[in-house]
This record gives sequence, C-alpha cells and structure tokens, in this order.
Amino acid sequence: MEGMKGKDIVGCFNTVNQLWREIELMVERLTILLRKEIKENGLRCEEGTGDGLEYAVFNEDYSDVCIGCIRNIAVKTPRKRTPDLHFGFQVSLADNLIDIPGNDEPLIFMFAVTEPMGFDAWHMAFPMSDDYDTDFKVENNVVLRWSDGSVAFGIRLLALNNEKDLLEHCVNPLMRLQKGDKAEAIFGNNPGDRIVKFPDHDALIS
Repeated sequence: MEGMKGKDIVGCFNTVNQLWREIELMVERLTILLRKEIKENGLRCEEGTGDGLEYAVFNEDYSDVCIGCIRNIAVKTPRKRTPDLHFGFQVSLADNLIDIPGNDEPLIFMFAVTEPMGFDAWHMAFPMSDDYDTDFKVENNVVLRWSDGSVAFGIRLLALNNEKDLLEHCVNPLMRLQKGDKAEAIFGNNPGDRIVKFPDHDALIS
C-alpha cells in the first residue's frame, strides 16, 4: 500500500458505490419501460419469475468487486403456456464483458433470446468461446442475430442520460428487432457513436 493515501482509497470506494446506485436506478427504470412495451406489443410477461437481477464479479484475484449485472424478463408469446422468450439487458463495466475490439467503455447490451442469459450460463463476454452458441451473424456491424431468432445489440452506457434515451435507444430498437426488422432500418446506414460497433463474426469468437 506504499504511496497510497487513505482518503484516495475511500474516494475510490465512494465513487464505485455512487456508480452502482445510479446503475440500479437505471436498471429499475429500464425494466419498467421494457415490461410496458412488451405488454403493449401483445406479449405476456411471466409475473414474479424469471426477472431477477444477477451479478458478475471479477475473478478471485479481485475479490467480489461487481463488474456487471443481467436482468431477464420471461415472456410468453401467444398460445404458449410457458415462457418461450426472454427480454432483458446486461450492464457491462469491465473485463471480458466489454472486451470488444476497439472498445474501452462500459456498455449495456439489450437482448431478446430463446433461453435466459446468466453469468453461470451464456452471456455477452468476449471473445465468445465454444461453450456459447456462436451460430450468429453480425448484421450491419451493430446487431448479433442467432439462427434461432435471438438478437442482441449494445449501447455505450454513458450515452444514456434519461428515460427518453432508454426508450429510444434501448427498448424501442429491441422490440423492432424481435419483430424481425433489419438493423439497417432501425439504426440506419451509419449508426452514431452511442451504438456498439462489432467486428466480423470470426473476430468475436475464440
């Protein structure tokens, strides 16, 4: 600890705590907006299940410092008795959760998938290993679309400043993608800097 000042250590932890307070507020607001849009699109949220918040931490060398979280919202499509879709998002702050070539910022990934995401299962981490479903295509450099219809895209976390941003840049594009709209129609030919740009498929897998 030589050369470090006690007040600097305290300041670091205070900053991290404030960051997570803000993230948790965003998470809850985004969840409310997403559930509302799901219902307005004629789908049924599975009430009380499948939408818990799961956390990721650094490996054991970094103790239990949180670096991300995932929320799944279980959804039933018409005529289905059990959930067959999972809408949600992954907040990614560090480590392999943001390790896309050319990126060094915290991100939030929006997803609509056929199986729930989780840090003990498959999630957005790079490079993707063979343990994940790597049967996806990179659409217009901004959307990952799997063969089963699952989709995901990313936004720079610091570009989301208010509820309007959450709705316009997170929720609405996700609902359109799930309906089958193409990435180009949603994000345009030249998406702005707030949208995560993916390299080609092979650069995303190990």
